[in-house]
Amino acid sequence: MEKGKIFRASTLKEREEFYEKEFDLEIVIKWFREKGMKLPQLCAVDAGTETGIIVNKKMSGILFYFKFEELKEKIKKYVPEDIYYDRNIYTNPEEILDTLNFNNPISQELAFDIDADNLRCDCKNKNICDSCIDLAFEWAKKMKKELKREFKQVEIIYSGRGFHLHVFDKKAFLLNAKERELLNKKFSNFPIDKWVSGGYIRLIRLPYSLNGLVSRKVIPLKGLKFEKEKSYPGFLV
Repeated sequence: MEKGKIFRASTLKEREEFYEKEFDLEIVIKWFREKGMKLPQLCAVDAGTETGIIVNKKMSGILFYFKFEELKEKIKKYVPEDIYYDRNIYTNPEEILDTLNFNNPISQELAFDIDADNLRCDCKNKNICDSCIDLAFEWAKKMKKELKREFKQVEIIYSGRGFHLHVFDKKAFLLNAKERELLNKKFSNFPIDKWVSGGYIRLIRLPYSLNGLVSRKVIPLKGLKFEKEKSYPGFLV
């Protein structure tokens, strides 16, 4: 990838090809199990709200919620711009789907979001470029080091537009709103989205899915290495 290259949105055909040829649900399931986590109770897809690239224009403007086991079916139906999973754990997820009242979960996975939109790289582009991602990664590595002082299981995930830091310690799931707010204050020197780590935004990108806004695959990183060329879906150039 040449320095400063601007990312572009995926076409509908490219999204379709990615989920037919590259997406592997078994790898997603394995990722959750390796972290000692149960599979998500709920997921959501955006059919094309931000790009306007959509199978059916009537689908635009809303998120479609469903149970994790329906993921393949929903991908085929919506050919989504984005796929998310709900970090909340509910007593009765079926009821949540009926009411769409997401309040009062039992617990919530802790995650931090460092988005390139919150940074200013030297490329001076309005859109995200590879230089923006380099800068975001440097912040993510620093933050992981700081988080490891308090938590044992911390993983960086490339989101396509930046990096998510997931915390899998059991105690992190049980943090209340006040404790999450204290963490936000503690890490206020990092360019994080406080709505995510504060627990107000429940949804986060599903690992190994496609970020259709920038044509990049969402990739869990091993250690502190990030090879940008591997973030390209294989069919994109």
